[in-house]
Formats: sequence, structure tokens, C-alpha cells
Amino acid sequence: MFVLGAVYDTKSISLLQVLVVDKQAATIGRWEQKVPTSMVHVARGLNHTRSHGHVGRFSLQLTNEMDSGVVAVDASHPGRGALPPLELHGAGRCGPGEAGHLVICHPFADDRALYSHKTMMPFAGTLRAGAELTVFDPDRSFMILDDHHGDYPSPMRYDWVTAVRRSDGGRVEGFNLTDNQVRDPQRYNENAVWLGDRVHRLPAVHVERPDGPWGSWIVRDADGSGQVEVRFTPTVRSELHVGPRRWLAEYYGPFGWYEGRIHTDDVDLSVDGMFGMGEQKFIRV
Repeated sequence: MFVLGAVYDTKSISLLQVLVVDKQAATIGRWEQKVPTSMVHVARGLNHTRSHGHVGRFSLQLTNEMDSGVVAVDASHPGRGALPPLELHGAGRCGPGEAGHLVICHPFADDRALYSHKTMMPFAGTLRAGAELTVFDPDRSFMILDDHHGDYPSPMRYDWVTAVRRSDGGRVEGFNLTDNQVRDPQRYNENAVWLGDRVHRLPAVHVERPDGPWGSWIVRDADGSGQVEVRFTPTVRSELHVGPRRWLAEYYGPFGWYEGRIHTDDVDLSVDGMFGMGEQKFIRV
């Protein structure tokens, strides 16, 4: 099971979202609602803060207690039609010795910047969708925190892929690869590998999709050094577009399987068999 939860605010429209992906059956359940920006709040900082929103009986809250090493998620949805009721509750542990943190502030231009805090950590919790209960074992489960605020250029574009797993010994192993509009991406990027509580930085990358967003994505290091050779094969489609003929915003966010290798002087990680997601985003407003 792979679950995505998001409290997202574009300043023109906001989104509450819980997506539940069965990676073996290649199916997806969508509990989501576009809402006015006044109905959501995205936290500023990760100590004693909350990102949250609600519409009707659908609520989603992320509670940030970073100084205590805890990030909690709570979501509730009454169901609608064929969509069953949903209850998601759990917490990740990200204190010293438990998780690695990548915190950046990168320039788009002299007066525009991107802040991001990414953490991959152990997780424990429960998910109930209708009569089906999934228990997330703290020794086998994981959570990715991705908190970011950006004054993006217009139009805005980026490519992003990520995946995470627990090793046989329980270690959190994952990666984040992004190609966006930051200045000097070889110096300023969010590309990294997580191994337990250690974060290893990577060079700039480039994403190719010779067969479009539903075909294979090929991710390589931009300098041709061979440190990043990753292939993402989508198996579950997810997309969200705005405007006639997708003119205002075009977003593809499939889920699927990874293969390949990330190899540097500090890390050698095979990503074969890892499950995760990718994003191709283009926003004109």
C-alpha cells in the first residue's frame, strides 16, 4: 500500500487529497476536494504547527512537532457513492538517529526562492477504507515529509520522482530527484539518497519521457557522469488539470515501479523493485 496525503495551496485554489494506491493490484482510491484557499492552512515552520483543511466532513491534518521528532497525520472522509469511508491515523519518527533531513533554500532569481524540507522516516499507524483495515507496522512502514514553499516563476514547471522502502534489516532507504527552475542546478538542487538517518547529496538530473507521461521515465545525471541511472515505469495513472484543454495547469502524477542504480563515492543504491511516484507539472498562472 502507498498513500499520498496533501494539503496544497496555490493561492488561487487549494486541494485536500488522500490517494490510496494498491501497488500490487495497480488500483487507486481518491479522497480529494478542490476548495477555496480560505478553507486550508499550510504551516509556516515545522515546530508546534499544523497544516490542515476541511470541507463538510472531510478533514485532513498534518501535525508538526519536529523538535520532538514527530510528524502525525489524521484524515477522515465519510465516503461518497462508491467511495467508502476513510480513516487514516499515524505518526512518523524523525528525531536524532531516526531519520535524515534535507533542508534547502534555493534561488529561482534574485527575488524568488524555493524552501523545502524533506525527510524519510519510520511510520506507524492505521488506515481503514470501508471494511478493509491496513496496519502500518513501525518496523516495516515509512513516511516521506515534503514541506515546501516556493515563489515559482511563471509559467511554472518541474519534474520530480521519489521512492522509499525498508531494507531487510529495517533501514529506511529512498531517493528524491527533481529537475526544476532553480538557478545553477548543479549547485542548487534537492537530489539526494536517504540511508537510515544519513542524507547523501546528488548532482543535477534530467528527466526524459519518450512515450509521454504514462510511458517510462528515464532519469539521469545532467553532467553525464553516470551517477544516476533510474527508470520509472508508471502502473497507476493520476492526473489533475485546470482550465479548458488544460491551459491553466497540466499535472501528471503517476505511481509505479523503479529500476536502476544511484552510485557515487559515498553511496551505491540499487532501486530495483522500489515503488513510488513521479510528477510532471506545468502551471501557466
